[in-house]
Amino acid sequence: MVINPYANDEERKVLDMYQDHIRKVVTAVKELALMVEEWINNEWEAIERRLEKISSLEKEADEIKRALLDEVSKAATLIQREDLMRLSLIADEIADYADATSFRLSHLRDWRPQGELANMFRELVEWVVKSVEKFREAVFILPQNAEKAIKIAEEVDESERKVDTLQRNIVYVLYDLELEAKTLIKVIDFVEHIEEIADLAEDAADAVRIVAVARLR
Repeated sequence: MVINPYANDEERKVLDMYQDHIRKVVTAVKELALMVEEWINNEWEAIERRLEKISSLEKEADEIKRALLDEVSKAATLIQREDLMRLSLIADEIADYADATSFRLSHLRDWRPQGELANMFRELVEWVVKSVEKFREAVFILPQNAEKAIKIAEEVDESERKVDTLQRNIVYVLYDLELEAKTLIKVIDFVEHIEEIADLAEDAADAVRIVAVARLR
């Protein structure tokens, strides 16, 4: 079942702003994934540059979010206003977490994963990126096809479960290593922040489903 595009200029403008916002959010998460690879390879000059880039993307996303919430609040004909605001706020949290996680990574100079554990970290961030990309895809298809948006949003749940499993496995491996207590605490905190990004993508996908189901009624 194909849904007609948003009916009026107000809604189209809001949708365009949502898409701009989510592009910034997804880009920030992708930059974090690249930063993890640089960490594994001990490329600290690149990490410092990446940290600045992610921080800049988070600020840009926050500016778009504020403008978007202002636009939503003024749009007299906009339906599901509260749901759309919630969607924007959750998406912005993803950018916040990408920024916070990159900051934590920048303070892990005293240790980095090697061998199979390094590959586990790579796989973890790969699935986190997939989670936010699927969320973006669901938002982009929502105006044309609400049913398809729901199906894509469900794929975020699958990615999030994969992230959960990888996160637990990494933590188990970390506990078996002979790391200093402060290093272990910092690394686990970093891993948990990565996992939280996938959790937020799942929350955002739930918000997409709420909007999509209402459009099918």
